[in-house]
Amino acid sequence: MQRAAEWDTVDIFLLDEEESSGELRPEHYLLLSGGLDSATLAGWLLERHPAESVQAVTFLYGQKHVVEVEAAEAVARHYGLALQAVELPTIHGSALTEPGLRLPEGRDLSLSQGVAPSYVPARNLLFLAFLASLADLGGRSELWIAVHHDDYTGYPDCRPAFIDAADQAVRLGTQYGLRVRAPFVSWSKGDIVRYGLSRGVPYHLTHSCYQGRRPACGVCDTCQARLAAFKECAAADPLAYEPGPAAGEGGAGQP
Repeated sequence: MQRAAEWDTVDIFLLDEEESSGELRPEHYLLLSGGLDSATLAGWLLERHPAESVQAVTFLYGQKHVVEVEAAEAVARHYGLALQAVELPTIHGSALTEPGLRLPEGRDLSLSQGVAPSYVPARNLLFLAFLASLADLGGRSELWIAVHHDDYTGYPDCRPAFIDAADQAVRLGTQYGLRVRAPFVSWSKGDIVRYGLSRGVPYHLTHSCYQGRRPACGVCDTCQARLAAFKECAAADPLAYEPGPAAGEGGAGQP
């Protein structure tokens, strides 16, 4: 499995020095992971702010694969967004970054309790802090993150209380009074997919599988959640899946 440390083999396109030092500064900074939720937020943001500049940012933090970074690039290109890739030191303590920690497979998500093995300690706090530092150079802007209701249990940095606190911290701790925006915080994943399908979000370009597999595994937590969301919307997931009962024996994301 390719590790994120090899991300330089991925075709990431960045603002060049001339663009980044020009007069036009982004009015919106979007955390774009390459997943379903942030891709939908990209469409949502551009629909509501079509005449305003948006900078997409993706992070490498020691993930076991770079598939999500490749997906972020594809989504950014689809929407005509410049994408900045930021490499952080490895964030330890998560099954997404630790070679010795296994991701759960096939568990009943409705019965899961406590922090998820895939929780990356304070990841969203780090991401928003970096975005705030980046954005505060150029003037008033908003920071966008695609957290949603279904992640409340397993991910402390996806809860409304965290978003409210992050918004206050960013507003008070920056010279331009930046704001954190999370329009999906009360939405379910099914709500997000339903909205995205109605707006033509390019879900075929996104990546969700925690294992980084192509076809997707269909049994990790995020594959299961994604498949359930499409099923709730009576729609087929355009991604290919490994054959199995979760995705249908034919290996496709069945409605």
